[in-house]
Amino acid sequence: MSPLDYGRLLMAVTLGFHSLFIILGVGLSAMMSIAELLGILKKRNEFSLMARRWSYGFSIMFGVGAASGTAVAFELYLLWPTFMNIATRVVALPFFLEVVFGFFPEAIFLPIYYYGWNRFSKPIYHWLASLPIVIGSALSGFLIVTVNSFMNTPAGFSYTMNAQGLITSVYNVNPIAAMFNPATPFETSHVVGATYVGTAFMIASIYAYRIIRGDRSNYNILAFKFAVVFGFISSALDGIAGSLSATFLSQYQPEKFAAMEELYRTQSYAFEKFFNYTIPVRGLMSFLADGRWNATMTGLDNFPASTWPDVPLVHAAFDLMSAFGFYFVIVSFAAIVAFSLLKRHISLVNLAYYAVLPSGPLAYLTFLLGWIVDEEGRQPWIIYNLMTVKQGFTTSYSAVPLLFFSFLTFYTLLTVITVYILQRYYKAHPLNKGDGSVYGGD
Repeated sequence: MSPLDYGRLLMAVTLGFHSLFIILGVGLSAMMSIAELLGILKKRNEFSLMARRWSYGFSIMFGVGAASGTAVAFELYLLWPTFMNIATRVVALPFFLEVVFGFFPEAIFLPIYYYGWNRFSKPIYHWLASLPIVIGSALSGFLIVTVNSFMNTPAGFSYTMNAQGLITSVYNVNPIAAMFNPATPFETSHVVGATYVGTAFMIASIYAYRIIRGDRSNYNILAFKFAVVFGFISSALDGIAGSLSATFLSQYQPEKFAAMEELYRTQSYAFEKFFNYTIPVRGLMSFLADGRWNATMTGLDNFPASTWPDVPLVHAAFDLMSAFGFYFVIVSFAAIVAFSLLKRHISLVNLAYYAVLPSGPLAYLTFLLGWIVDEEGRQPWIIYNLMTVKQGFTTSYSAVPLLFFSFLTFYTLLTVITVYILQRYYKAHPLNKGDGSVYGGD
């Protein structure tokens, strides 16, 4: 492989690993906060117990995620120095704000939440400590994604470029405009929403597995129901956000949209294509993207072939992501119907557990597919229409293989350590230990 291939593969592997902490870091904080509030309002100890047990896992994932995120930052500076030279001068503000308003509130209030279950006069005061964690984690996700949005629709600066097409200087920098670029509202809402979807179905999948294995305790069943309801709401809302994002892409990144739809020829009344099957509804793609059946969709023939992304890969990733998105909405809705309206039909309720079981791994896969669409769909650009991936890459080619294997070793060890700590912790704290008094001792 070339040094550039090593660099791209390393970023793919490490971001794929770090994505797990992005998903759980944002989504799990919201779920444990809502669960605790439900426990207080409904006076149901099971909900409070969910929050307490999830807070243990969240604390571990937060610490490992911080280490993983730091490693990703080092990778960016070591592998993509030319890109980071532009990014740090134009769009550094989100990184600063993420530390101050995202990471710090989480780091301050997480120990209070974790150790404070028996240290507040009223449970509601303990629940209030979760709010900075929820807000901080969501802000972290939002602010970091604005940087990726900038890569898709760069804004907020002027530049000079030499005859070789390399940016030589930047000026008139407006960091607010760079952060709130045209893609920001669409990409941030879709990505942050996807973290809630991912967390909900990972949790639902775990409890479905426990129930199928025979542990039909009230706690497991209630946790499953809560996760499924949370998953249905978040997946339905994120589906809307995804649809709006696709409409945005058709206007601001038409090459990416054309690759997603495998649209080679510019045309009106465009047909929608799902994998290799063309849906026989004339103008369906045009209507979904523009709201008009006769809208003209820009195809790849409008752009030089040298700027085309890997069309089969982007199209397959987009269709898989969309298919799994529909699966999440349908299976969660069906499960809600089964355990609320058809609970007397035991076979249907059991079927719901099996239907939800694969949703956890699929949710993680769907999140990764979304990033494949985003990153591969922007190729060959690292900053859309301004800097190619090759231009942003390091010129210290000899160091790249060493960096590749060093970071790969680091993430392998981090994975093993994380799994070991989680397994050891939950084995040492079985469910029945905290079942009696959630707001008491350990």
